[in-house]
Amino acid sequence: GGVGKTTLLTRINNEFLKTRVVFDAVIWVTASRQANVEKVQQVLFNKLEIPKDKWEGSSEDERKEAIFNVLKTKKFVLLLDDIWEPLDLFAVGIPPVNDGSTSKVVFTTRFSTVCRDMGAKKGIKVKCLAWEEAFALFQTYVGEDTINSHPHIPKLAEIVVKECDGLPLTL
Repeated sequence: GGVGKTTLLTRINNEFLKTRVVFDAVIWVTASRQANVEKVQQVLFNKLEIPKDKWEGSSEDERKEAIFNVLKTKKFVLLLDDIWEPLDLFAVGIPPVNDGSTSKVVFTTRFSTVCRDMGAKKGIKVKCLAWEEAFALFQTYVGEDTINSHPHIPKLAEIVVKECDGLPLTL
């Protein structure tokens, strides 16, 4: 945790939102530890503007069908952040996304087994920064004036960056 997966997904989200011509819908879902089909379906309901009469009082399968019927007509990007356990996308109502599909599903997870179990086509491992890179990033964001404003600050900054053990610490 803390290596920058959500930050990267946020940047991807922002780029897709700038170029809406390519996709009809860009949907962000933060899954977290308690991710389940119902929770993800609720976020999709809110984002896709599914009529309430097709949603309220409906079963999980009926909600799945309502989501599927909307998404099958769209080019979409589904961004799932912080997946802790495999999530059955078909049970949610997500149409199959394969090599020929114009839609995409991108997700972040701490666990390579989740990538495997969810059938990820491509995995990108995000690693901690080397100490030198982490310290340089910290210095860039804090600024030279701040670092040099007191004789104790450079040493304290080194201690803080070492304590974070390569996580991209910025202020």
